[in-house]
Amino acid sequence: MCTKGAVEIGCDKMRHNTGEELYSMFLAGDTDAFEELVAMYEDELSRFIYGIIHDYYETKHLVIETFAQLAIHGGKFAGKSSLKTYLFTIGKNTASRHLKLRGREQHLSFDEAVAIPIDEDETPERFVEREENKQRIHRTLQELKEEHRVVLALLYFEDLSYRQVGRAMNKSEQQIKQLAYRAKLALRKKLAEDGY
Repeated sequence: MCTKGAVEIGCDKMRHNTGEELYSMFLAGDTDAFEELVAMYEDELSRFIYGIIHDYYETKHLVIETFAQLAIHGGKFAGKSSLKTYLFTIGKNTASRHLKLRGREQHLSFDEAVAIPIDEDETPERFVEREENKQRIHRTLQELKEEHRVVLALLYFEDLSYRQVGRAMNKSEQQIKQLAYRAKLALRKKLAEDGY
């Protein structure tokens, strides 16, 4: 049970567990809330940015830069999307700027995303087949257009909704549905051409 004073503040913090609530608390001056916010989204944001730039060392810097932008430009978040969508949009823009400066092509890594769980009773032949399938899917995904790779990553590997992906990619929900449909068709066609 919460009591008056410092304990009451602690209880109040325990009630605020969404990203939006933590961010509001940070904007009101609670720096601990921002630390909780970073802990909440850091891993997912790291995987997302790494998938774009494919550079582990630079990913760490860009994640820090993304959170710094969120902290510095607090007034820009209007609550029209979830905080996660807003944060991933900042991350995508930060990664894109980084790639433009480096003159590198965007690549999304799907190694972990297409990993098939290992069966303890798996035969050596099945292991080889599973690894070959994983590599084939990885290569095929890398052959897709950048826009198709991004939409599939956000929808299926980051588990965002069509609306959230639309906000992150500056497109309508309907446009994202159409783009995802075309991306899946392109993936299926390429896999079929490879005899998968």
